[in-house]
Amino acid sequence: MQSKQMYSATNALTGYIFEYELAGMMKQHQDFSNVVMESLVHGDSGIDIIADYRGETVLIQCKVSPIFSMSRLEQILKQLSVYKSSKDKVVLAFPGELSSKQKSELRKHDWLTIWDIDEISKIFYSQIRRLQSEELKRLFEKNELFSTTEEDELLTQLNKCSKGNRHWMAYQKICANILEHLFCPNLGKPIIELSDHVRANRRDIIMANYCDEGYWKYLRGRYRADYIIVDSKNYSTKVDKNCVLQIANYLKDYGPGMFGIIALRTEPKESAFHTQREIWMAHNKLIIFINDTDFEQMLMLKKNGINPEEVIKQKIEDFRLGL
Repeated sequence: MQSKQMYSATNALTGYIFEYELAGMMKQHQDFSNVVMESLVHGDSGIDIIADYRGETVLIQCKVSPIFSMSRLEQILKQLSVYKSSKDKVVLAFPGELSSKQKSELRKHDWLTIWDIDEISKIFYSQIRRLQSEELKRLFEKNELFSTTEEDELLTQLNKCSKGNRHWMAYQKICANILEHLFCPNLGKPIIELSDHVRANRRDIIMANYCDEGYWKYLRGRYRADYIIVDSKNYSTKVDKNCVLQIANYLKDYGPGMFGIIALRTEPKESAFHTQREIWMAHNKLIIFINDTDFEQMLMLKKNGINPEEVIKQKIEDFRLGL
């Protein structure tokens, strides 16, 4: 299926449509019985569908989002944890994929089962063909799960790149290649190692933002993201506040703009988060952190025909709402 079709399908979905169609597939499936949409009975109580499945009761929460930031996933886990002492199976169902790191984290929670787009496709293979929603039906019409794509190749390169300053050039090149694949032609092709006029600051990666529609247009208008500045840090240790101050020096309202990204391999120190907040509140310079998990999620979205900037959108929302 074409990428634009996949994105249109996900964009057109609402949470209710996904919940309604999933309940409908369960009612058609011989392994499910006593299927009830809880929203029709008790309102939105956190559990959307209750049913009997192969001898046990399943409690299903539906989410329409194709991806989740780590903080949002933690919020969902906290919400569902009230059911973990129950004998019933707790299921999180959504039409997307988790990153490998998120899957690894969720394996610790043996009380929770994940129904992502691949698992739903396997369970309801026959029922998907009879969906009423054409948008949802097209969403599940994916390419073969194990076919190698350009996104797979880029993710393999990223995972094979060793951490540490010794490999900074390889990491910078991989970041540039991934960003170009994800966001061009909406953004200009990456410009590498460009210094300012006085050669005081050297920006690792710059991508011009001339986009006249969609989220990139919004970022340019709201955060003065005339150019997307990316500083790649292939550190094996945690990034500290000095890295945030460094990219903040690059950001100028009269220059490339006021939006920057730090690409990194590990979680930042608390001092880096603190400086990130200070720079935003004092100077209106917005800086976000993008790690390997975020790159993986963006590549998965691109592979499935969904806008990869959804990850950046969630990053900014989580940052702003956390202040």
